[in-house]
Amino acid sequence: MTKVTASSLLFTLLFAAAARADNAAFTGNWENAHRDQSGIAHVVISPAGGEELSVRIYGDCHPIECDWGSVAAKGYSASPHSKALESLVVHYDTSFARKEIVFRLSRPGELGFELRTEFHDGSGRHDFEMTSTLRRSAWAGPVGQSWNLMPSAATGWGGGARSGTSPPPNETCTRFDPAAVRLSETGDQAKVVAGDLTLAQGGVREAHRARDVVRHFGFDRLCHAGKTVYWKSGDGIPGGWMGGADCLYFNPTTAHAVRMANVWKVVDGVQWIADFGADKAAADEALALIRFYRLGRECFVGGRQAPVMTYWLTH
Repeated sequence: MTKVTASSLLFTLLFAAAARADNAAFTGNWENAHRDQSGIAHVVISPAGGEELSVRIYGDCHPIECDWGSVAAKGYSASPHSKALESLVVHYDTSFARKEIVFRLSRPGELGFELRTEFHDGSGRHDFEMTSTLRRSAWAGPVGQSWNLMPSAATGWGGGARSGTSPPPNETCTRFDPAAVRLSETGDQAKVVAGDLTLAQGGVREAHRARDVVRHFGFDRLCHAGKTVYWKSGDGIPGGWMGGADCLYFNPTTAHAVRMANVWKVVDGVQWIADFGADKAAADEALALIRFYRLGRECFVGGRQAPVMTYWLTH
């Protein structure tokens, strides 16, 4: 993590391997009533043999929670000689972030947690930490679903139901002649143009890269569906590779739209692909695009925070 807090150092110093006398106080189903930026909806803590416990987290996805998976928990005591379990610590490593979650008993029927998130996807998002509270719940998993199923065209990530088959994207495209694509430079800035149409603009280096991408993949149409901008070659979106590409990889079968803390996103498992704020229709359009063309990569020219060009490729 980028920051070492006093509490995390204390956890490390106070870890004890002795048998725990109060594991039952942690085990069971827990619910996050706040639907906060942690993205955690439910937590299931279960015995894992001996004194060990496992933690399974379900994320705040819509319409059915997404399964983060089950991980082993580390237990910590209040002193090296105490058997009383004070806290549990788990880690989730994803393609875009590492999450450390510390669970502590608070009032009866409540379990507090601290979440620390360290991003490593180059998105420019800041590492953050937060606290929240879970309460005991009778929730027993996604109703009528088995979270042990493999993903398929009819199911979402982890086997959970998706919202149904997406319609074809409602797309609008502007054609251009790829033979006419060139650079127009002014000082340290440049545009990628095709006749009177500006395709991309930014720093000279980034503009050169954007032009090369257009040529490499044979793009001849600049399109949008809702708020999603993409490029086509003929009637399709190509695949293939280009050296030095900065791409986010995902599975088009398991990608789906979710609502997380009142923000609509397209995600694949716990991997965030695109954020559309409160605009559910825009998220649905992006998902329709992904499924229709079987997209599996979102690529960026000029960084992910404010790219000069964003393009999508097939899986």
